[in-house]
Amino acid sequence: MRSPSKIFLPVLFAAGLLAAGFRNIPYLTGEEIMQKVKETHGADAEIDLIKMVAVTSTGETVTRQFVSAAQKDPKGNFMYLLRFTAPDDQKGTTLLVLENSDGNSDQYLYLPALGKANKIDGSAKSGSFMNSDFTYEDMRKEKPGEWIYDRLLDDSIDGTDYYAIESKPVNKDREKVTGYTTRIVYVDKTTYDVRRIEFYDAKNKPIKVFDVYDYQPTNDKAQRPQRGVMVNKDKGTTTTLILQTSVLNKPLDPKFFTLDTLKNWGPDQEKIIQGLMPQDAAKTTP
Repeated sequence: MRSPSKIFLPVLFAAGLLAAGFRNIPYLTGEEIMQKVKETHGADAEIDLIKMVAVTSTGETVTRQFVSAAQKDPKGNFMYLLRFTAPDDQKGTTLLVLENSDGNSDQYLYLPALGKANKIDGSAKSGSFMNSDFTYEDMRKEKPGEWIYDRLLDDSIDGTDYYAIESKPVNKDREKVTGYTTRIVYVDKTTYDVRRIEFYDAKNKPIKVFDVYDYQPTNDKAQRPQRGVMVNKDKGTTTTLILQTSVLNKPLDPKFFTLDTLKNWGPDQEKIIQGLMPQDAAKTTP
């Protein structure tokens, strides 16, 4: 890991021309690289079955399982529903996220024991999601308009060449919501897979590192990593997400992503979710 350092673009561009014998090689900016990531791996609708394994600073392991559904609304904003299916004492706990056109999002956490959904506002979105090393905001897909991207010096991880992209919140309000002042995103130069994300605080200190592994094909053209590990350097904890199945571009009725659905979840909703997944995956438990 290293501190962010921006490229002096004119010098490197000239050096690149000399090394290439004055061939015309297009230079990609940080914003263009992240746009290619979106084009390569984006989906308008997605349903995943995910196992979450959290390890505390004392070595205690907590395993959970949840279904994650994400889908674009008619305006192009994403709607999210993350519903826990195990263990039994957390079954039915659900996070609903509705993105707005102004760059903000409405977030609600439904707790079955209370029978109601509590709204998550402001800096609370940077709080721990279900006592894991992910925040509520981390559970959303990357939305380029909410970040400013600058390309740094290219880097390598385990022998693979990567673009290194410095990512900063577009304004102070976004910084407060995310809880990060800077992220460094490592993107595979060949496949545009995101391999690593480093999270920094206001003192340029790395506070978390997220590594992803083993990209595999889905039912669609896009691939998905089978495992992602978030290491919290401040707390000495880790949270691993294991993808058990992923189904892309099979949309749900938009009414699925509503507060009414949270409060009135029943067999019909369970049937819809399980019907979109392979039979063996739908029955998987931690």
